[in-house]
Amino acid sequence: MASVEFFALVRAWLTIHLPRARRLSPHTIRSYKTALNTLLDFLRETQHLTLAEVSFEAIDRATITAFFTWLLDTQHLSVSSANQRLAAIKSFLSYCAGEDPALVSIWLGVRQVKPARIPARAPDGLSMPAVDALIRAPGQNTNRGRRDTTLILLMFDAAARIQEMLDLTPADIDTTVGAARVTLTGKGHKIRTVPLMDKTARHLEQYLAEFHPGTPEAASPLFFTIRAGHRQQMSQDNITYLLNKHAAIAQQECPEVPEKIHAHQLRHARAMQMLRAGVPLPHIKEFLGHANIATTSIYASADNEMVRQAIQKAGSANPELAPLWTGGDDLILQLAGLK
Repeated sequence: MASVEFFALVRAWLTIHLPRARRLSPHTIRSYKTALNTLLDFLRETQHLTLAEVSFEAIDRATITAFFTWLLDTQHLSVSSANQRLAAIKSFLSYCAGEDPALVSIWLGVRQVKPARIPARAPDGLSMPAVDALIRAPGQNTNRGRRDTTLILLMFDAAARIQEMLDLTPADIDTTVGAARVTLTGKGHKIRTVPLMDKTARHLEQYLAEFHPGTPEAASPLFFTIRAGHRQQMSQDNITYLLNKHAAIAQQECPEVPEKIHAHQLRHARAMQMLRAGVPLPHIKEFLGHANIATTSIYASADNEMVRQAIQKAGSANPELAPLWTGGDDLILQLAGLK
């Protein structure tokens, strides 16, 4: 099949099928686009194919298996990221098979490529003293400090993913005392409403009065930056930057704050706090928006490991035992919606 037909299907998949038929978020579509661009890089680097030479004839089970290995061994992607790239390629080929029966055999072959098993590991949640120090670090003396305090507190209290925080609007917030809550839109557009502490509600009320006075527009981002005089939704990089800026301050008060932190550590910390407070795993699963309780169960495993480490530390005083294409490529990528 000619290259033009391959890229025509790429464009239709990215610009019509994913956003309109499947109604995926721009964030998810970007990750799918990244996967296809990475596959094109692989074909260019290992098979020396220009974009004009890329077609479905170059894609089969053996090629995708080699691509997956390349992601892990040469690109040094994590198992999770490599699995995501593989899943995106499979999704694209499934779409192509539905559009052209001649491509069904290619899709069926690639379907047989197995994702790598992700090793189970304990979530790297922050300790509660570290969370407390991080929330206090921005201070309340400036409007940015009050904004950042509210953002960090809400992210922790709601155990929200970073994209869920970015997608929030004022309409998603209810600050009713004793019944405060936030509505989050998670993966796959799944909506969940979680309760909030009254303390979080008070900070949100103050924040809304200061940053969204009057009646805010329903679609305006709850947390925003100002660019060229206009409000723009924060980016993931914005949140990562401010978290690490305040972590550097919090570390002076609390050594348990790591030098580098990421938003998911607040989510992990909230889940561990709930587990230790006796909240049943099925409730934590719904609170976190997990699709499978097996994902939630890792927190129980992590807690058991912490207990084991504490026991080991307590017994450390005991005597030790004996030692036992150039130029044309940009146009093709643009036309296919990959750039």
